[in-house]
Amino acid sequence: MTATTPSGLHVPDPGFGPHDDLRHWPTSPGGRMRDSLFWEMIMPDERLGLQVYLYLTAHGKCGFNVSVWGPDGEPLALELDGGTVPEDMDLDDFRLKGLAIRQPELRRTAEVTYESDKVRLEYRFEAIQDAFSYRSNPDGLPEWFAANRLEQTGRVSGFLEVAGRRIEWDRRMGHRDHSWGNRDWGVPHHWKWFVAYTDSGRAINGWIWIAGGEWGFAGSVLKDGVTVPVSHIEHHATYHDDMSQKRLEATLVDTAGGRTEVTFDRYGLVKLPTNDKMATEIWESACDATIDGEPAAGQWETHWPREYLNHLVASRNR
Repeated sequence: MTATTPSGLHVPDPGFGPHDDLRHWPTSPGGRMRDSLFWEMIMPDERLGLQVYLYLTAHGKCGFNVSVWGPDGEPLALELDGGTVPEDMDLDDFRLKGLAIRQPELRRTAEVTYESDKVRLEYRFEAIQDAFSYRSNPDGLPEWFAANRLEQTGRVSGFLEVAGRRIEWDRRMGHRDHSWGNRDWGVPHHWKWFVAYTDSGRAINGWIWIAGGEWGFAGSVLKDGVTVPVSHIEHHATYHDDMSQKRLEATLVDTAGGRTEVTFDRYGLVKLPTNDKMATEIWESACDATIDGEPAAGQWETHWPREYLNHLVASRNR
């Protein structure tokens, strides 16, 4: 099933071509380029969250994390590894240590497998909407973040084995993204990225960022097989004393004038190391969610500079 765009609705050029789910290269010799790919699934009935994240530079340096987390303080698995790959290894058939990625049909299907002492995973993704670019949003995509970014919801089959549990998936909802371009982690002051989806096939994706004293919004709404870009997002978040996510209430106002109400209530959290020079904190929460009142699964990510985050925590606990 392929989602469409309402007739008569102007959507800016998404700026990607038929091969942009593959590896990217610098525009000049010796230049820099970075691809990052991400697959996730939130499972409220299992009280688990799962994500796989990979980055790859034009010079072959790469790293990945495989994270499985739930309500407990420590994740069930937080696998971090990396290495280098040859120039001729591309993202339609990628292998590094226990991680393997195939994309039999670009922007449509993906197969992600991983095996270690703690985790076994087979994640077979089939899109239910065309890949959506943040360049199609009215605010566009800030250059400090990426040259382009694709977001896409789909159905997932396969299994997860972790901590003595085996969970089978049969066309369960999940999400993936792919961005390319060099990222300056020091420019954004804060962001919230989130995705939610229902068993019936509804899905939303949102991104709220603050950088250089300006707000920006991105994302889309998928309803009845139609994907509509987000114009702006009305939102209110509450946090625990350590500034970890508690609840998010948001209204996604799309470019066709529609309003979609979503909520996120966190039940699990994992804090991901970034090791960048700005000491960025990326926190992923697995959530019970709703889309216009319909039960959904959701992931809500926050970005904070560590010094500012520490100041917020200290201020709340005085």
